[in-house]
Amino acid sequence: MGDLQNTSAEGTQTGTEGKTFTQDDVNRIVQERLAKERGKGNEELEKRVAELDLRERKLNAVEALRKNGLPDYLVEALNISTDEAFKASMDAIVKLKEETKGSASEPQSVGKIGFPGKIAGGSVGDDPLRSAFGLNGKK
Repeated sequence: MGDLQNTSAEGTQTGTEGKTFTQDDVNRIVQERLAKERGKGNEELEKRVAELDLRERKLNAVEALRKNGLPDYLVEALNISTDEAFKASMDAIVKLKEETKGSASEPQSVGKIGFPGKIAGGSVGDDPLRSAFGLNGKK
């Protein structure tokens, strides 16, 4: 095979006006361009893989939350960057749930007022507010 000549946007250069390339030069140029294109494809592929990995980690976290009786929105509070970080943050949330299990389950009275209709242990009929509005059941 003979030497190849360089082409440009203006057209084909011929004779001594244009630079000629050896077959090795052409092979090197083509390999460089192919490597550059592969690099672009690899970056896009790596980005896509990272997105899919994050989505899978988030789904696994939601599943773990549900298994422990916790709401899905807590997934935003979990560190899901690595398996170890996820396990540590999930353990912390489960521990918090266990620690607060009994404390928030019963309503607590504030001061002397208990449940609606009762003041300081009195009955519904003894409630002065209900009496003022004629709601104590007595006529």
